[in-house]
Amino acid sequence: MRVHITNLYGLGGTAAEAQQRVTEIAQNSLHYNELGVYRYQVDSDSPEMLRTRIDGIIAAVGWNDIVIFQSPTWNGITFDERLMLQLSAYKGLKKIFFIHDIPPLMFEENRWLLKRYISLYNHADLIILPSENMADYLRAEGLTVSKIVVQKMWDFPVSIDFSINPQFKRVINFAGAANKDKFSFVKEWKYDTVKLLVTAAEGDWQHDEKVEFIGWFRDQNRLANALRGNGGFGLLWTEHEYTKEYMKLCACFKVSLYLAAGIPVIVHSSIPEASTIVRKNLGFAVTTLDEAVDKVESITEEQYGQMIKNVAEFGELVRGGFFTKKLLTDAVFNLLYD
Repeated sequence: MRVHITNLYGLGGTAAEAQQRVTEIAQNSLHYNELGVYRYQVDSDSPEMLRTRIDGIIAAVGWNDIVIFQSPTWNGITFDERLMLQLSAYKGLKKIFFIHDIPPLMFEENRWLLKRYISLYNHADLIILPSENMADYLRAEGLTVSKIVVQKMWDFPVSIDFSINPQFKRVINFAGAANKDKFSFVKEWKYDTVKLLVTAAEGDWQHDEKVEFIGWFRDQNRLANALRGNGGFGLLWTEHEYTKEYMKLCACFKVSLYLAAGIPVIVHSSIPEASTIVRKNLGFAVTTLDEAVDKVESITEEQYGQMIKNVAEFGELVRGGFFTKKLLTDAVFNLLYD
């Protein structure tokens, strides 16, 4: 028996990076075999060409193997359905779905596809979901898979410069594409006592002294060390209602970025791991930006120092890939043992 895992190529950004990081850990630590999936214009394929293409992707798969399917492939639901159909022809094969994102929940215009995605997920023998909230939500919408492993948090394996010590500053870092509508709060930052440090290039828009641009980072190591050097806190936030609802269900990549960088986080109290952040004193869980700013204004240097120590310890898990190693091992173990 071999364990295989799909990996995404031909796409930039966080979606591809997440799959590639999971695959790297799966290969190097657990010796799983990679099945490369390239993102392309699927409509250009005839049905026969699509079948042949997928045969090439799964050529290394054999009877009684396990395939971990990182979803979505971003090739569209038709491609993913066809991939599952061809895998189903293998005798004794078991399928684990590792759900990274669900397009109908991410994008309101795709909501009509949700039932079709859930039908796809029901082909799995076991499913890895980002949170218990997501599991409850999908079950209510028709998910029938009984074996579920909960991810909880992303790993973020970056190289940290430990000669940089995060400093006690009343500043908040926001790492993200701040020009997007879902992050409109950045351009509306109104707080005089707590500066917002934004990963954007100088001159991206008009701003005052309440906001500071720290540049756009394509290299994640440089980004993590820049955040570490800024000190203060990292912010995960949106005022966009549809995005906010999705964040209640998913594991948020930026939380892991800030923790890997070694700075405490500020999150909305509705996200799945808010209770962990509060319980382990890794930052604040709040309901409004006003509350977030109040907490940053009132924290003492001693209290911040204790947070930094807690984040430093927790960051070893995130940088070391331990969440991914555990969930991939648990998934295979639960599939074959229970």
